[in-house]
Amino acid sequence: MKRRSPLRLLIAAAIWSTLQIVVWLGAAGGAVADPSDAQSTPQNDPVPNVAGMVIYKSTYPAAETVARVQNQLNSIGKVATTVDFAQTAQWVEKTLRPTTVIIGGNPKAAAPIMAAGQRAAIDLPQKYLVWQASGGTVFVGYNSADYVASCAGIDQSSGAVDGLRSGSASVAQAASGSTDPVADGGSASCSGSYLVQKTSNASFGDTVSRYQAAFAKNNQPTVLNLDQAAAAASAGTQIPPTQLLLTDDASVSVPLVAAQQTMGIDLPLRFLVWQDDSGAVHAGQPDIKVLASRHGVSGKDTLLDTAAAANNYLTNSAAGTGPG
Repeated sequence: MKRRSPLRLLIAAAIWSTLQIVVWLGAAGGAVADPSDAQSTPQNDPVPNVAGMVIYKSTYPAAETVARVQNQLNSIGKVATTVDFAQTAQWVEKTLRPTTVIIGGNPKAAAPIMAAGQRAAIDLPQKYLVWQASGGTVFVGYNSADYVASCAGIDQSSGAVDGLRSGSASVAQAASGSTDPVADGGSASCSGSYLVQKTSNASFGDTVSRYQAAFAKNNQPTVLNLDQAAAAASAGTQIPPTQLLLTDDASVSVPLVAAQQTMGIDLPLRFLVWQDDSGAVHAGQPDIKVLASRHGVSGKDTLLDTAAAANNYLTNSAAGTGPG
């Protein structure tokens, strides 16, 4: 695997100056997108049709909408991290319209889902994408509870998803100033090949450490290191050891967001380590090609091939199933 230049490390360090180790604690409280299948807002910006993505039109500017999402999340729980893709683009001398993903919420909404299906931790806490379209319309979107459940193999009618369903809508409504979504996510089915996973030959802790070492070797910053088991425990739910890690590679995230802004809901790159009830340790990540297909990204085959190979390298390194 080709290592990135020292310049990439400096850029990454400038964007993410400190390692975020977060225990997510808070107060109580694949179909392909078809851009032609869309409604129009008063600004004539099409409303994206992305499977499993609920979208609201904001009555506020992009920066204010981001702040409103953050304030709402902090009022019910916690913001785990915020990633500003337009800012990231500037560090690699590119330009993007305002596009920001805010990750966070109340673990009481997510804990029952992770207890029902541990793999759901790859998509939790909830992610809220705020973006300004070409005509100036500002949107707020999030993954529907049904989509998160589908990707983890959980029955969508399960009561475990109720808290996430109602909580996500409440946050988006408060942040956008709109009571009704302009897109409801439609079919929430998730591709069976969504998660690329390996069984690790090491302990849970060593597998997490191997991911971090592989990120460092690739000169990729760790954006978030989240103890999902501790988060669930804070909500009174016990799950086996589960750790979510996010890392960014601007050479991947920037061109994908430029191709389809909604792609920001599935970035930055995320990886999961979990120990199942039998004690086996697993490592995995969403298939970047499946994610791109969800958003209707086209003309990026070479980039996606490279990104998929790089992500597989990281997971193989963590699991001990390939060269590291």
